Amino acid sequence: MSIITVATTKGGAGKTTLGRLILALLAMRGFKVAAVDADYNHTLTDWVTTAAKHPITVHHELDETRIVPLVSELHNSHDFVLIDTAGAASQATIFALGCADLVLVPISPSSADIVEGIKTINLIKSASMMLKRDVPARVVLTAVQPGTNIAEHIENEVAKATLPVLKTRLHRLVAFQEMSFTGIAPTSGAAGHQASNFLDDLAALGGLPESMKIAS
Repeated sequence: MSIITVATTKGGAGKTTLGRLILALLAMRGFKVAAVDADYNHTLTDWVTTAAKHPITVHHELDETRIVPLVSELHNSHDFVLIDTAGAASQATIFALGCADLVLVPISPSSADIVEGIKTINLIKSASMMLKRDVPARVVLTAVQPGTNIAEHIENEVAKATLPVLKTRLHRLVAFQEMSFTGIAPTSGAAGHQASNFLDDLAALGGLPESMKIAS
């Protein structure tokens, strides 16, 4: 399995940050990776074309009828495909969920993110029922500030809502923010450690190329 969709019904939760991190780390390790950017803001496309340091195929696609054929085409010619969705529930988002082997739902430190994260998980459950197959999903806590009241509040709210949470939390670290203009994924320090653990979590869930499980 090697198709990951990053989705949330709210903008600004960290979708593109997750997309950049996954694509950069896999491309750096020699995998042939591709991205479908279905976000109106085309932030991921801009990053790939201006900052990414390793080859990444990217398509900015807003036509909902093209999502599934495009992902299928890219999946046949690449080791891994990532789909970045718009920050809103749409038909294109439903198609992107249907394509996925794993869906990641980023939640940054805000009450609004919790509300929209719950909505997104419910949307994924509905898509699973429609498709008659389980679409695995995990919430990813982003921009975490450990030891703060807001971090504790978010953890408590996520637990109260019984959301499926990825083990690794990504902290609010400069190295993750710097990727937006350096194009370089962190490989050392706290950010590098978290990035490595993040990939291990995804591999364990079957969201990465098979050879990744052997390499990690």
